[in-house]
Amino acid sequence: MDRDLDQRAHARALGVLCALILCVLLTAGLWPFCAPKNAVEWIQGGNGLRFGRHGIAASAEDFRAASPDGPCSLEIWSEPERVDGGGTILAFDSSADPKFPFALKQLGASLAIQRFVIDRHGKAIRPWLRTDRVFEKGKRVLLTITGGRDETVVYVNGVPAKVSEDFGLESGDLTGRLVLGDSTVGDSWAGQIAGLAVYDSALSPLEVKTHLDRWERGEEPSVPGEKPPLALYRFDENGGRTVDDRVGGGHDLVIPPRYFVLHPPFLESPLGPFRDRWAGWRSWSYWFDVCLNVAGFVPLGFFFTAYFSLARPIRQPRATALLFGLVVSLGIEIAQYFLPTRFRSERRHHQYVRNRNRRGAVPAGFHAAIVGAEPYDFKWASSFLISAAAG
Repeated sequence: MDRDLDQRAHARALGVLCALILCVLLTAGLWPFCAPKNAVEWIQGGNGLRFGRHGIAASAEDFRAASPDGPCSLEIWSEPERVDGGGTILAFDSSADPKFPFALKQLGASLAIQRFVIDRHGKAIRPWLRTDRVFEKGKRVLLTITGGRDETVVYVNGVPAKVSEDFGLESGDLTGRLVLGDSTVGDSWAGQIAGLAVYDSALSPLEVKTHLDRWERGEEPSVPGEKPPLALYRFDENGGRTVDDRVGGGHDLVIPPRYFVLHPPFLESPLGPFRDRWAGWRSWSYWFDVCLNVAGFVPLGFFFTAYFSLARPIRQPRATALLFGLVVSLGIEIAQYFLPTRFRSERRHHQYVRNRNRRGAVPAGFHAAIVGAEPYDFKWASSFLISAAAG
């Protein structure tokens, strides 16, 4: 009799402990439980938008190119919040693989341009072009990227800073939905954007210099007689949730009330961070996540196995604990799909690239082959196996 009472008391104590462990695990995996407020605000006393952590603005409609393999240009008037920061300043959802859009990225004081192409052998590659010493603390900079298949030129405040003959910029890169302050897959950037123009033609050095002077005077960049841009944003509305396209092409930018990611990842492969030398397994955040999984699911498997052995007439307590760990882990991963601040895999990659660039280890331009993207992510399986080992 006393033994039965002791067993029930132990079972109740284990039940409370299991509930506590489960609450801690769910809180760690799902906090803050909802999408945060969109960290985008109008600059007071001037033109432009200020992007904070988890801020985004996106075009309501897709951009389209009349000649996808033709030349193109892009002008953006911006200032990062920190010179040692990073993130995606601008992205176009033009890639066949939504995880690798065309993007302008801040890598500390450097600028990196990423695009996605299929080479003549049918292999997917993502060329990068890096320009050093672009950003300075407290200074706005006008970035002009112009060219075509034969040559791409990056201008910083009207001065050529980088020329590449193999990067291969095309009008097709500047298609799809336009995203500011973030990537299409989640890579927030903090800073200010005060002007943006998209062209379906290459700009001459004289046009680049003329446009710089007109941007600085607060005028529209194109002069009469020039081919007008596809889209022009002057960010002079000073309020509201829409940035008007002055060309009138239907490419107005929308500022949503809450932060979102255009293509949230869903159940990605755990092998993703190990695909190539630029992947995120070399970043501290990847191993931090691994340690969190171990710290969370080992106690889960151990204590739930003990609880099922004492509290319920279950013939296979270990198998039941194993199944329970699988359900919890998979449930957390599915719920994270609806929580944009919980996406980690792509951020690991960008953090690693930023860290390597700060050390000068990433060459000025490189081509990294992409291993075919897998549609499902079984990262939850690793947590399941951890709880299984504990059980």
